[in-house]
Amino acid sequence: MESFNILLLTVAVTVQVTSHDSTGEPPVQISKPKVTLNPSHAVLYSTETVTLHCEVPEALSGLQYDWYKNSADLSEHQPSITARGSGKYECKAKKGTSESEISASYTLTLQDPPKAKLTVDPKWTEFFPSENIELKCEIEGGSSGWTFEWIKDTWTSEGDSVRAITVKHPDSGKYSCRGKLKNRQVTTQQSNAFQLNVKDLPEPKIQSDWTEAFPGEKVYLECVIQGVSENWNYMWFKDSRRIVSSDETNINTLTLSVKSSHHGAYECQGELQGRKVSTARSTQHLLTVHELPQLKLSIESQWNMFYPTEKVTLKCSIDEESNKWGYEWFKNGGLLKKDKDISFSGNTLSISSAKAGHSGQYTCRGKHLTRTLVTTRETEAVQLRIQDIKPKPTITKHKWFELFYTEERVQLHCNMPGVGWEYHWYKGSTLRITHPELTIDAVSLSDSGNYHCKAQRGDFSVDSETLQVRVQKPPQPHIQSDWTEAFPGEKVSLQCVIRDVSENWNYTWFKDSSKIDSRAETNIKGNNLTLSVKSSHHGAYECQAELQERNVSTVRSKQHLLTVHGSQPTILLQQDPSHAEIYTGEQVKLTCSIQEKTSKWQYFWQIDSQQVNTVNNPIYTIQNATLSQKGNYTCQVRRGEMTYANSTILTIREPPQPHIQSDWTEAFPGEKVSLQCVIRDVSKNWNYTWFKDSSKIDSRAETNIQGNNLTLSVKSSHHGAYECQAELQERNVSTVRSKQHFLTVHGSQPTILLQQDPSHAEIYTGEQVKLTCSIQEKTSKWQYFWQIDSQQVSTVNNPIYTTQNATLSQKGNYTCQIRRGEMTYAKSTILSIREPPQPHIQSDWTEAFPGEKVSLQCVIRDVSENWNYTWFKDSSKIDSRAETNIQGNNLTLSVKSSHHGAYECQAESQERNVSTVRSKQHFLTVHGSQPTILLQQDPSHAEIYTGEQVKLTCSIQEKTSKWQYFWQIDSQQVSTVNNPIYTIQNATLSQKGNYTCQVRRGEMTYAKSTILTIREPPKANMSIESQWNMFYPTEKVTLKCSVDEESNKWGYEWFKNGGSLKDDKDISVSRNTLSISSAKVGHSGQYTCRGKHLARTLVTTTRETEAVQLRIQDIKPKPNITKHVWFELFYAEEKVQLKCNMTGVGWEYHWYKGSTLRITHPELTIDAVSLSDRGNYHCKAKRGDFSVDSETLQVRVQKPPQPHIQSDWTEAFPGEKVSLQCVIRDVSENWNYTWFKDSSKIDSRAETNIQGNNLTLSVKSSHHGAYECQAELQERNVSTVRSKQHFLTVHGSQPTILLQQDPSHPEMYNGEQVNLTCSIQEKTSKWQYFWQRDSQQVNTVNNPIYTIQNATFSQKGNYTCQVRRGEMTYAKSTILTIREPPQPHIQSDWTEAFHGEKVSLQCVIQDVSENWNYTWFKDSSKIISRAETNIKGNNLTLSVKSSHHGAYECQAELQERNVSTVRSTQHLLTVHEPPKPNLSIESQWNMFYPTEKVTLKCSVDEESNKWGYEWFKNGGSLKKVEDISFSGNTLSISSAKAGHSGQYTCRGKHLTRTLVTTRETEAVQLRIKDITPKPIIKKHEWFELFYTEERVKFDCNMSGVGWEYHWHKAAKPLIKNSEFTIDAVSLTDTGDYHCKAQRGDFSVDSETLQVRVQARPPAFLSLKTELIDIMTGDVTLRCNISDGRQWNYTWFMNGQQLNGSSDVLKVTGNEETIKSEFKCKGINTERPLYSALSDGFVANNIIFKRKILLAISGCLVCCIFILIIGCIILKITHKPEVKETPEDLFFSMTDSKNQIISPMKEYMDNRQTELEESQGKAELISDCASAVHEDSVIKESQEKAELISDCASAVHEDSVIKESQEKAELISDCASAVHEDSVIKEEDTSATVANGLTSFKGL
Repeated sequence: MESFNILLLTVAVTVQVTSHDSTGEPPVQISKPKVTLNPSHAVLYSTETVTLHCEVPEALSGLQYDWYKNSADLSEHQPSITARGSGKYECKAKKGTSESEISASYTLTLQDPPKAKLTVDPKWTEFFPSENIELKCEIEGGSSGWTFEWIKDTWTSEGDSVRAITVKHPDSGKYSCRGKLKNRQVTTQQSNAFQLNVKDLPEPKIQSDWTEAFPGEKVYLECVIQGVSENWNYMWFKDSRRIVSSDETNINTLTLSVKSSHHGAYECQGELQGRKVSTARSTQHLLTVHELPQLKLSIESQWNMFYPTEKVTLKCSIDEESNKWGYEWFKNGGLLKKDKDISFSGNTLSISSAKAGHSGQYTCRGKHLTRTLVTTRETEAVQLRIQDIKPKPTITKHKWFELFYTEERVQLHCNMPGVGWEYHWYKGSTLRITHPELTIDAVSLSDSGNYHCKAQRGDFSVDSETLQVRVQKPPQPHIQSDWTEAFPGEKVSLQCVIRDVSENWNYTWFKDSSKIDSRAETNIKGNNLTLSVKSSHHGAYECQAELQERNVSTVRSKQHLLTVHGSQPTILLQQDPSHAEIYTGEQVKLTCSIQEKTSKWQYFWQIDSQQVNTVNNPIYTIQNATLSQKGNYTCQVRRGEMTYANSTILTIREPPQPHIQSDWTEAFPGEKVSLQCVIRDVSKNWNYTWFKDSSKIDSRAETNIQGNNLTLSVKSSHHGAYECQAELQERNVSTVRSKQHFLTVHGSQPTILLQQDPSHAEIYTGEQVKLTCSIQEKTSKWQYFWQIDSQQVSTVNNPIYTTQNATLSQKGNYTCQIRRGEMTYAKSTILSIREPPQPHIQSDWTEAFPGEKVSLQCVIRDVSENWNYTWFKDSSKIDSRAETNIQGNNLTLSVKSSHHGAYECQAESQERNVSTVRSKQHFLTVHGSQPTILLQQDPSHAEIYTGEQVKLTCSIQEKTSKWQYFWQIDSQQVSTVNNPIYTIQNATLSQKGNYTCQVRRGEMTYAKSTILTIREPPKANMSIESQWNMFYPTEKVTLKCSVDEESNKWGYEWFKNGGSLKDDKDISVSRNTLSISSAKVGHSGQYTCRGKHLARTLVTTTRETEAVQLRIQDIKPKPNITKHVWFELFYAEEKVQLKCNMTGVGWEYHWYKGSTLRITHPELTIDAVSLSDRGNYHCKAKRGDFSVDSETLQVRVQKPPQPHIQSDWTEAFPGEKVSLQCVIRDVSENWNYTWFKDSSKIDSRAETNIQGNNLTLSVKSSHHGAYECQAELQERNVSTVRSKQHFLTVHGSQPTILLQQDPSHPEMYNGEQVNLTCSIQEKTSKWQYFWQRDSQQVNTVNNPIYTIQNATFSQKGNYTCQVRRGEMTYAKSTILTIREPPQPHIQSDWTEAFHGEKVSLQCVIQDVSENWNYTWFKDSSKIISRAETNIKGNNLTLSVKSSHHGAYECQAELQERNVSTVRSTQHLLTVHEPPKPNLSIESQWNMFYPTEKVTLKCSVDEESNKWGYEWFKNGGSLKKVEDISFSGNTLSISSAKAGHSGQYTCRGKHLTRTLVTTRETEAVQLRIKDITPKPIIKKHEWFELFYTEERVKFDCNMSGVGWEYHWHKAAKPLIKNSEFTIDAVSLTDTGDYHCKAQRGDFSVDSETLQVRVQARPPAFLSLKTELIDIMTGDVTLRCNISDGRQWNYTWFMNGQQLNGSSDVLKVTGNEETIKSEFKCKGINTERPLYSALSDGFVANNIIFKRKILLAISGCLVCCIFILIIGCIILKITHKPEVKETPEDLFFSMTDSKNQIISPMKEYMDNRQTELEESQGKAELISDCASAVHEDSVIKESQEKAELISDCASAVHEDSVIKESQEKAELISDCASAVHEDSVIKEEDTSATVANGLTSFKGL
């Protein structure tokens, strides 16, 4: 199969090929091609590439070519080929089967390249450096079209056909060349080679023994070229100049007949004959020609006038080696001989002691020691003068003071006639300095003393008079101030004080060493610095004083450190002791301090916002703490106008009550019993004391006390009641004793206990019950057996018998038998089993309002068990929560509308798995939301003024009834009457406060409060609306009467001198302002005012204001001008200081120059006066519209004069004396002169002696330079500008003739000095100098210097100097051009600029084309060109900074000349610093929440109306959008969104100068949250239900800063604080609470939190009276709390806790107890931990009344007994005939109405001796009614009267009673009935009681 496929493929390919061949392209016609050449040059060379092209006329594609040379096929098939040598070339073209004819033959001829030839000129074999050689390259056939390549050794370069070489050593080598056709690759063959050899020239040398000679001698010099045989020509040179051949020169020898001009350096040079080749010059041969020396005679001193005895030395000096010369001396032309005073030594003549006879003219001459015929000429004569008297030096004092301060300059000048003096200054006998001036630049205390100067020259000296210098230290200022620290906003005053000094001082203040400028917040007046404190004011302050008119400054004062604290003081409020709770009775101190070191604060204390202590005491002490003193204590600190506060909560509580924990209540002797004294919920350390039966227990072996544990090794004596008491360690706090813990110590035998568990009296069917048999005492090894109804049921030894599921059949008598050994004991119990009971609901509530408390009780009758109750509403179970509180069997509803419905209950036995069936339904109807309380004030003013009447009306909007109304002021009950209206007839300040109306129904209390504000009518204040109260005629006066509240509610009454103000045309009244338009003397007086309410006409301000005294003067004074350091004529740059003063205060001072205002200030100070400041000045004192002008004062100003240097010296040689004089023309003042060389100051010394205005130089080479001088006016700080420079050239040692113009500028300016100096540079002599100008002789004097002192136009021209010596004459000319110097001026439109702007100033010199250098000055200081002060040409470009503020001048200096123009006039430039903008968020926070308003403020510290603002966000420009608006410098975001977050910046942009912008502020990050969180309320010790007096505490917190927290109860605002605490909660505090977090206009409410409050269970105290009490006089009290729980009780007598915890208190009757008040309260271990305190009970004299009643009863019994006996006796002894009516002891009710005094009273009156115990009170016998009245138990007087009446009737119906025993019982019952009644509390009226008992009241 595969072979078949291959076969098919082969066939297909074959067919395809065959098909292609058979169907090929048709034949084409191809024209005859042509052979062309490229390139087509006339001559072609064999070395270049030639291309042949076969060209076909038609443009056919796909052609192939065949090439032939000399008919031979070349096998080339391309259209172009490269030729292969000379020959005939042909080609043809073909395509397919078609082909062209063969082209015509093209004969190609190629030639060999031509040869090159090198020729050399000249054809020497060796060349010397600097010789010229020419190489020429020639090509056979001509060089046209050829370029040339030169080959040197291996190096090739292109060039021309000819190459010229000036030979140098590197040119040595083999040279050849070749040609190259331009633009063709054709080169010739390389030429022949030429070897170039370069040889060094020989060096000539001068040979001669002559190195020095004198004029006239013959000197020979020979020039030798060694080792060279060529012929040479010789040239000679002297001082580099060719010597012309003469008789003095000969071939290689130079012969000199010596002259002075032959002095110099000689060289020779050889020149090769026939070649222009010269050797180098030889080395120099120096020939010194010694001129016969010129002697100089000098006095060896700077002076030529001497004083007697002074030593004189003359020196004859020669300018060469002195040891070769001797000297001859002459005086007045004659040879001088030696005498006793005159001696010779070498070149010196000495006069040891000068006399007048030694005066005369002295000369000398030199004589050569070895060449004896050589002598010099005599010197010029020196005149010697000897005076015949001695003067004394004089001392000149500069700026002298009788007393100098240290650091001041003391300058004394010593002067002696003549020159050459050396001055020595002595202090006492101590040499201080050797100088004409004694200058102590900074005098010190050690410089005090007597000074004199000694003038000395040589050994001669003279002393001056003595001068005393007194020195003391400048007084040291110190800063007086009580302020060492402050807070921002306070005013701090510092005073710089200099004690005991009367001079006038100017004061300067420094902070942290930097000078303080006076401005608003740092106000400097005189020596006072007042700070409006900012945080930047923190630092160290110093002051320094400068003595006016003297350059004396004190040292700076000691630093006064001012600490600027944070924004406000950190108030530390500390409690001592710092316990979280203080116990009653303890002492506690609250200390208020400020954390920062600070002082001068006043302290004020508040408790719960009430002021408690106004004494300035930082410590508030509570000596004996009580509960009433707990609360929020606030300390207020005040200083000046600033007040700050801090608060703390002081918690005070009763000491806790300990209790004893122990399982031991009984024990056997010998056992270990442990008792623990426990104080719950208290972590403090306590010391514990134990008591048994009220006696303290000491720790010993059997009663071991450790910590709070008592361990007993039991004895029978340990039986008893145990108590413990704790005392707080380190605190004097003791608890009350614990409740008693009884420990029973048994006898010897155990007691069997049979217990049922549960111990219910009845067990319900289905329950489990256990019977436990135990032994009461702690014992063991007992066996247990059980019986039911005497039948054995269990034989297992188990003390527990369990019934799992009780049935009725299992009830019966259960017996437990216990056995041990042979002893058997038994105990039985009855087990009762019954079915569970059915509950029912008890409640009076069938309807209620939401919020009321509704109580439903689930009652199970006749069952004593404890049950758990379940409640159902509309058959749904109710869970116990805040609004449906289930406690016990009670369901308490905090009623809501959802509580409407049917209620059921079901009970489940506690700890028993027993449930009852549900009760019957109980329906409750719930009304609308709640009653609406309306509380209205009449009148409804926000504030009531004292004396006004106000009514508060409380009402309930809904129709309802049975409400009671109660009123409170600030939580204090003020009215118990059930009255809805509370009236205040005449309001006082004590009646202001928070008024609360409480409405009660049942347990529900609703309340509403209002704040009643009562205040005194405002106090009026009167003030003069100016800082002064003394006025001048016509001045305007304004008085203002102000009331500290809204002014539009008050009118005003005005009074003068106690009376009502009368009409006056100059006086007008407008509301609270009284204006006097033009004051007069008659307007003087005392003014008062008072306010009167416009709407409440009876209300006026409290009193008239305090009187204001107004004084009007009768004349106008003028301001006084005080001049400081005054001169009739000021120089520019001096300080002018004038002060204006006007009597009185409040003046503003305006200084005028002419009519132009210069400054508004008391002082006019021109720190640097200028010519423009000349003129007439006056000051204007102004206050308000009133002003007064001073007298006029003239200020005269001129520029300081300009000095110039006068001297003929412009050059000198070392050793010469040069004198320069500094001259100030036309000025008579005394000046001090300072000299400068090359701008450096020159000090006076031996070689640079300065005396007065003269500078004398003993010239040295270092004196070469430019000299200037400057003058300073003595005693004034005035300096001239420096003089023009004076140049002094100090030459070298040898002379060279020079013709110089000095200065050498092409043009000289008028006024310049120019010297034309024809000088010999070296030191030489005997030259004569002649000068010509324009060929005219101008000076025939032999003077080498022609000087033009002050150039003028007439002095310009062609100047020629001719110098002659012997027969030689030389001349040199120069053109001197003279013109005026131009004057520059500054051109600029800029007079003020901002920091950052570009300011250009141009210094213009008009009509001058020279090149000038420009110098710029600012405030007279030179400006250096740099980046910000760029100087280019005559332009000064400022990149403006604040330092550029000032006066600018320019000066031009001609380049390369010492010609300067004067400075231009000043151009003032004021630089404003672009203010620094500040960007701030107008809040304390930078994180905001959605919809919150955000305000950004961009502030600029200058006039804001000149600036606009640009805003940026995240680096980009910010545009106005919907929520963003711009207003002035404020950006407001009306409703913040998250998208507004970002970094904001701003910058100021000048409104008129648009290119001026400030820098951008630092970025402020603005953060906008996505969501708004709610404030979070944190609860402390939270309960669903609070009991009254418990503490409720919330914290409100909101993320972020700047929040203000407002607490609300429902919609009622409470307090503004993050923490809300109710220290003792009350029922009125029940409600819904929430807090509102607020900052600015933005606020967020928290979730609502409900507080439910329930009253503590009440404790009821009752009197329990028994017959035994009546007999013993004791009182038994019972305390009861009826809430169904087990309570312990605490008893109090007169507030002191008593021992015991029983519900019954037995009080022994005695004097103390009958007067004491008793109260009780319940104590529990579960909340509530204690009940409410019961009402108090006071026994008063009830015990005495009982005794009296008992006595009465006894008397009655005795009377009845006597009556019976009497009746019996009467009956026995009765005689019928005698009918006498016996007098009854008792009277009837009818008789009682007619009798005043009863027999009983008479009887009692006779028993005074039995009543002494009453201590003189109302008589001992009191009637029955009185006894009842005093008892606090009976409620209704009617019952009292009936009871007493029954008692009396029982007594008096004696006919019924026959036995005394029955009477006694009846009386006893009567007394008991009276005293056991607990209803009566008070009795308004006394009942009239039968049998005369009422009369007992009077006893």
